[in-house]
Amino acid sequence: MRFLFAGAGALGARFGFMLHQNGEDVTWIDTWKEHVEKIRQDGLKVIIDDKDLGNFPIPISYPEELSGEFDVVFVATKSMQLKSMLESIKHVFKPDTKVICILNGLGHVDTLKEYVDPENILIGVTLWTSGLGGPGVLNAHGTGKTEVKQVEESDKSRSLEIVDVLNKSGLNMVYSDNVYQSIWHKVGLNCVFNSYCTIIDCNIGEYGSYEGHQRLTDMILNEVVAVGRAEGVDVKYDVISGNISRIFPPELAGLHYPSLTQDMKNGRLTEIDYLNGAVSKLGRKHNIPTPVCDLVTELIHIKEFLGGNK
Repeated sequence: MRFLFAGAGALGARFGFMLHQNGEDVTWIDTWKEHVEKIRQDGLKVIIDDKDLGNFPIPISYPEELSGEFDVVFVATKSMQLKSMLESIKHVFKPDTKVICILNGLGHVDTLKEYVDPENILIGVTLWTSGLGGPGVLNAHGTGKTEVKQVEESDKSRSLEIVDVLNKSGLNMVYSDNVYQSIWHKVGLNCVFNSYCTIIDCNIGEYGSYEGHQRLTDMILNEVVAVGRAEGVDVKYDVISGNISRIFPPELAGLHYPSLTQDMKNGRLTEIDYLNGAVSKLGRKHNIPTPVCDLVTELIHIKEFLGGNK
């Protein structure tokens, strides 16, 4: 199979490297010039669990240079970049090209349907983590798992074949009927940590050290659960709340600054409109008040505005 990773950031780099190591045909595209040129010159430098595994020459190009056709496309961009990336690569889709989307947040299926038939879309959620140690450097720790589900399941055979290939590369992927529930559970966790840690300017453990953190958490989770259930998904408060409390210790994720917090500090636009902002939008659709998600979304946007984030 020919795999294209539309985005060679932290997760795209890690997944692409794992497939490459299993002998799969992998290509990356990205728009970060320093990253692309460094990989072209030296290959991707890979550090896993603090062990330097060396440099690996994996093909990478800019979107406008891309040619040929691909069997599987992983979209591995920021949420707000999904539409522009799909527009730039639509010429490489075959009638049966499968597109896998495991981006954070909500609303991606509607965007994907503008470019891909629903039976060719696999929507999912991942618990893998990863990081970049600068241009051309993958620096990651631990392992994870991923759930996916075909949006329209008229024929799942090709999707199941792809899942099998991904598992042989160590990606711990499961075809799951509970994907939408898992997506909403992760959205709930991200709506809490990404918004509050960014507004407060703290890491996950510092947030959890405040004695009133549960009250703050519940203000958002009550809205997430109500809106998710109105969307027809069995969103469980206890699961999300337990997942949040479980990762406060420093040996888990306590020392971690959420991705939205990192984007804010680095002057980048954030994914807030696909997290709390998306909950607010769906709340209006169902006439469910979401005053806390409304407020934190606006607070993040004003921080972006005053910080000159682009």
